[in-house]
Amino acid sequence: MTRHTRAPRLGDYVGNAWQSMLSGCLRGLDGLKTKPLLIIVAGALLLLLTHSDSVISADIFAEATAGRNRLITHEYFGTHFHRLELKPDEKAVRTQWPVLKFGGVRFWDAGVSWADVAPKPGQWNFDRLDTYVNAAQTHDASMLYTFGSTPRWASARPDERCPYGFGCSAEPARLAHWEEYVRRVTQRYRGRIGAYELWNEPYFSDLAHDRAQSGAFFTGSIADMVGMARIARQVLDETSPATLLTTPGFVGEPERLDLFLGAGGKAYVQAVSYHFYSQDADKFVRRIIGVRAVMRRHGVENLPLWNTEQGIEGDLEDGSRRAGAGGRFTRKEAAARMAQYLVLGAAVGLERFYYYAWDNERSGMVNTRGERLPAYEAMARIQDWLIGSRMQGCASPRQGVVNCRIESGKHGALIAWAGQSGEQSLKLPDGMKVSGV
Repeated sequence: MTRHTRAPRLGDYVGNAWQSMLSGCLRGLDGLKTKPLLIIVAGALLLLLTHSDSVISADIFAEATAGRNRLITHEYFGTHFHRLELKPDEKAVRTQWPVLKFGGVRFWDAGVSWADVAPKPGQWNFDRLDTYVNAAQTHDASMLYTFGSTPRWASARPDERCPYGFGCSAEPARLAHWEEYVRRVTQRYRGRIGAYELWNEPYFSDLAHDRAQSGAFFTGSIADMVGMARIARQVLDETSPATLLTTPGFVGEPERLDLFLGAGGKAYVQAVSYHFYSQDADKFVRRIIGVRAVMRRHGVENLPLWNTEQGIEGDLEDGSRRAGAGGRFTRKEAAARMAQYLVLGAAVGLERFYYYAWDNERSGMVNTRGERLPAYEAMARIQDWLIGSRMQGCASPRQGVVNCRIESGKHGALIAWAGQSGEQSLKLPDGMKVSGV
């Protein structure tokens, strides 16, 4: 998990002649108990336009999605699970694999890290990881295992504070320990786990602003990380050559990805992992454009780009404050924003989107009692809309308004939202007819 920033809530209203028609749409979304998205379906592909005098010249949404005509399958949707098996004395309901269509699962914050499977030198315990792997295999979900965190006994800085105690963010004191860990995991799950992520959200000691960050998940150097990538790829080539190794799951501005690729890391990876936590849809798309620019600069633009972690925290009870007020999200607002990012991620060509997390108390779809949160219904609706549909680009006809076109079978549809409260008017071209909302 990473640090989260907040953004304004999605708009609620559509004006003029659309108001009565769209009220039916909003009633249809009542399971979400919010008004995050509008979908307008027509007999042919429906193009929704705003008034010509409000078109802006630079449209990053159109730029990011241009030429990415893409069929969306269930494999796009991934998640994380915290509690497929309860820890001793954990006060929660054990998580059941959901009926929603998740084609992939990322193993992080699940109690299966390096420190968990190797708590002491020479001691290995894979029972919990076995449970997760067996569950994913039973439900035909691809698996992404994230290497790390360093056990304190193997850490180069065992007394350094880290997100999970001490020593876990440092590079290993001996690379032989790292190699043994990678080898034991990859041999045990050969042919089952199909991809490995090199690390979670590393910071680099080479960068002045990365040093002394108390929440950093990695505090070593770029050279340390590239050396670990080299060993991990070498071990994978020996144990399961067809298995993918991705970059670390980078977060923030793409300078760390730039440094990793430039220092030789690109020689060892077959996909780029990123955590696209963003304040709003505009920044989300701009960050993806920036990451793709770095990939092009290093000649790896054809590698798959995966969003391996992104969650939206809703830590206020719905109705606890005036709707649309600044500050933190309510759960309903978080569900709306999650839906927006899922649509955009599919349209910009992210091959996988691992939402964080199914059973997280603040950003998840169920709580510790197993009860559904607003994000559950939002995820179900977006999966229903997107799986089997072909994304055909997005546009922002004016500031704060975004629409994305999809085609499903013989029908065209458009998903639209506003990034601010207030009335919004949407104008159809002459001769275009709405057949359903």
